[in-house]
Amino acid sequence: MFPYDYKFPGQASDENILFVTRENKSLLLLRQLFILLTALLFLALAFALGDFLQNWTNLAIYLKFFALILAVVMVFVSWWWVNKIWLKSLAIVTNKRLTKIIYTTPFNRHSLSLPLEMIVDTGSYTKGFIQALFKLATFTARSSASSSGVATDDTARVNKKYFYIENIAIAEDLQHYVNKLLEAQKHQRDKLDKFRPFVPNLKGERRKEFMKNYPDYWS
Repeated sequence: MFPYDYKFPGQASDENILFVTRENKSLLLLRQLFILLTALLFLALAFALGDFLQNWTNLAIYLKFFALILAVVMVFVSWWWVNKIWLKSLAIVTNKRLTKIIYTTPFNRHSLSLPLEMIVDTGSYTKGFIQALFKLATFTARSSASSSGVATDDTARVNKKYFYIENIAIAEDLQHYVNKLLEAQKHQRDKLDKFRPFVPNLKGERRKEFMKNYPDYWS
């Protein structure tokens, strides 16, 4: 949430963070549900096998106990794994660029950036059943670079032509904001260090109150 007390690798001394987001939490909850269901299915199969074997061996009880321990460990590790990746993977808008820090594991990351001056246009759209179900969308910025390139992953795909931020609830509002930022970058570059940060769902009286609290910002 704004104000953003955050520094990212490669951030310039005069580069201000205007917005930080990550994949919508509903996708994290979906993955957590999948982990629980997988563990329950594993336990059900293991206990069914134990019940089947108990007439022939005394080891059935140990099989059930081992399956329970294994299921608990699997849930703990998988839960920690998906949470860490979700928390660490960020998309950031600054007064100079769009950038993403993408974690493929809790320990490995790569970052991708698109300077504002290289953005040709922006868009937002909903695709697929998951986005429609959770009322999410994808923000995209088209680059002036070559269209060749390979997409990286489903949550934050980037190639030389397009920059994506997927599975967010405010893609259309973000698109409008970035368009305003691009206009300022073209015509009022000297004032970009005081450009108003993007605060989702800030409208009407709440927006007026925000501008009163931060009078130095403009948009």
